[in-house]
Amino acid sequence: MYRIINFCAFVACLVWLYVEPSPEPVVVLLLSTAGFFRDDIHGVIGKNIFTLTPKNKLIRDFSSSKFSFISSELINPRILEDLVGWLSDGGDQIVSINITESNMSNRYHGSITSEEIDSGYPIITSAHEEGAFSYRYLGCSFSGVHLIQTWDHGGGSGVFCNVLLVTLSQDSAIEYEKNKIGKVDRFVVKLVSSIPLGDRYEGALNYKFGFLSIPACKGIRSLRESKSTLLVL
Repeated sequence: MYRIINFCAFVACLVWLYVEPSPEPVVVLLLSTAGFFRDDIHGVIGKNIFTLTPKNKLIRDFSSSKFSFISSELINPRILEDLVGWLSDGGDQIVSINITESNMSNRYHGSITSEEIDSGYPIITSAHEEGAFSYRYLGCSFSGVHLIQTWDHGGGSGVFCNVLLVTLSQDSAIEYEKNKIGKVDRFVVKLVSSIPLGDRYEGALNYKFGFLSIPACKGIRSLRESKSTLLVL
């Protein structure tokens, strides 16, 4: 909508300049032109002119998406494992990953299985070496944030659980290969936040109407000894 309004202003300035040649329409014309290109990245490599848009529309449902957390071509659990990071580290190190090039890559190699459960979406697991990483989709917020419960089993007795809040979007990048420049599309997952549940959390999470319900889980090394409800819009 912003681009359409800006383009209309640009055309109106051209008409204004034609009807009344003066400095005023020239100034407005320059401002509308600057506004049109403000949110994009433009450049020239050799004889190639490229334009990238850093602000991308979020993907809310999987009906027309190649990748999914629930069916079709499943998003590799090990990609989410990288977003979770190491237990020994604090903060976020990796915040976004290109799923298009990563989903079947050697970096995230491992068998992927889907386990149906009594209610809700299936549990997706990737086993590698002595450990495994699993996730279960909880739902999508009104603003386009996907909620995912995860289990990280490194091979010992611990199974560290989290709720990941991520966004999915389609963006573009410049690819340079064999002396050729081209623009390629990417399907990107980006970490918004991580809610720790602790070790071996066994509560039945539920996300509905914007509210994430986290039941209490006592008797094991869980961080949730009382019920809590979070509003995620």
